[in-house]
This record gives sequence, structure tokens and C-alpha cells, in this order.
Amino acid sequence: MELNFIHWVQSFHTNVLDQLFILITMLGEEYFYILLLGFMYWCVNKEVTRYLVLCLTFSSVLNGAMKEIVNSQRPFLVADVRALRVETATGSSFPSGHTQTVVSFYLALALKLKKAWAWILGITLVILVGLSRIYLGVHWPRDVVGAIILGTVSVALMIFIYKKEQEKNIKWPYYLLILAIGGSFLFLQSETYIKGSAAFLGFIIGTSIERQYIRFDALNKPMIQLIKFLGGMCVTGGIFLGMKFILPDTVLFIGIRYFITVFSVAAITPWIFIKLGFSKSVKN
Repeated sequence: MELNFIHWVQSFHTNVLDQLFILITMLGEEYFYILLLGFMYWCVNKEVTRYLVLCLTFSSVLNGAMKEIVNSQRPFLVADVRALRVETATGSSFPSGHTQTVVSFYLALALKLKKAWAWILGITLVILVGLSRIYLGVHWPRDVVGAIILGTVSVALMIFIYKKEQEKNIKWPYYLLILAIGGSFLFLQSETYIKGSAAFLGFIIGTSIERQYIRFDALNKPMIQLIKFLGGMCVTGGIFLGMKFILPDTVLFIGIRYFITVFSVAAITPWIFIKLGFSKSVKN
């Protein structure tokens, strides 16, 4: 039945739809969120961005774990399915990482903003990105449905933890998550899981240090903000690509690369902004 549904969706294919769904599926890829959230964290509102990134990266951890545990094959590998943009089809099939990314980000955003347009935008994009993964032949329908469920659960859990921290300054759940993820490396070692976990750990630890010792003010004049964003992205790209060139291309060092890169976004780059006079340090 699922294969029939994929064939039915792909029966409408045209060159225009191919390009359209490739563009839509890119809304679930990491580079889009690196640019968006990097700008928001450095230049708009670091606390709101922290909330969004925690939801997004925690969801990525659960997605990577589920992919490795279930270890299902993608449709184009086991059936006569037309496949496009297969370079984004890394790891196993269930659940869809692209779909879960969009679910996690826009659900967290809609819950934060409490605006009708945010809900409409989020639901629309979840449907379109999920459909794009099926149209491109890289996911089964069950992968998309599973991603929606797992993304919703992960956001609900992270928001619960985040609210406890904000309302009662309860931080032990974060420490427990760090220990649990660290221990899980003995059993879960896929590249997808390691990347998501390293990003989550790098951001939690980085923002903890930033909040205690750096405390940069994200706001400034428009020209300074542009310099901060472009400079910050150059630093981030330099660290990521530099380590990719220097370090071995193994899962361990890929994890180290992601951890250091995200840690630098959260703590090192804001510290550089302060030292260069692009941001002020806000006292408690």
C-alpha cells in the first residue's frame, strides 16, 4: 500500500515539480537553520533562539537514535522508485529527519509566538516537506508520520524541561540528558546520531558558559549586526571546514567537529564580539 502511494504521488512528476519539491525539501536541511538561528542568536534574541535550538537539536538526537534502532531501508533501495536528491538521504529511513526538523522547529515557534499565522505556516510546511520526501522517493509514508509523532513528543519534553528551568531554575534534567547521551555512545554510534548528539551537547554546554561568564547583548546598530552575522558565519565556517580538512573522516572526529562548531556559535563567537566591541556584556 505504501509503495502504491509513492507511485501515485510520483505519477504527477514534471520537471517543474521536481525542482519545486527539491527546493521545499531544503527547508528541512541543516544549512537553512544554521543561517537563520545563527542570525537570531547573535543579532535578535538569544534566549528565544536558545529555546528553539534546544527543541531542534534534542529532536535531532531522538531522530538519530530511532534511525539507528529501527534501521529500515529507504524505498529507492528496495523497490522500483524514482529517486531524486539522494545525497540528502543519509542514514536509515525511519523516521524522516527532514520532516522531523520542520515539525520540531515550527511547533516550538508556534507554541512560543501563540499566533495563528505561525500555526498555519508550520502545518503547511510540515505537509509540504513531508510530501516532498515521498515525492523524491527517499522516504516511505510511515517515515513521515513517525517523524511528525516523534518531533511532537521531543518538543513537548524539551519545553517541559525548559519551563522548569525558567520558572524554578531547575537544571538537573539538562545534566541528566548530558549523562544519558554520553552513556548512549556505548550503544548508538551511527553518524546521524553522533552529529545530532554533538550539536545538542555543544549548544547546552556553550550556552551555559555564555550565560555565566560572557552574557553578550545581541542588539546593536544595523551595520554592526550585519558585520556580526557575516563575521560569525565566517568564524563558524572556518572552524567547521578547517577541522574537516585536518581531522580524520571518522564518526568520532565528525562528532568532535560538530560539538566544537556549535560550541563556538554559542560561546566563542559571542566572546569575540565583546572583545571587538560589536556587543556589550550585560551584567546580572
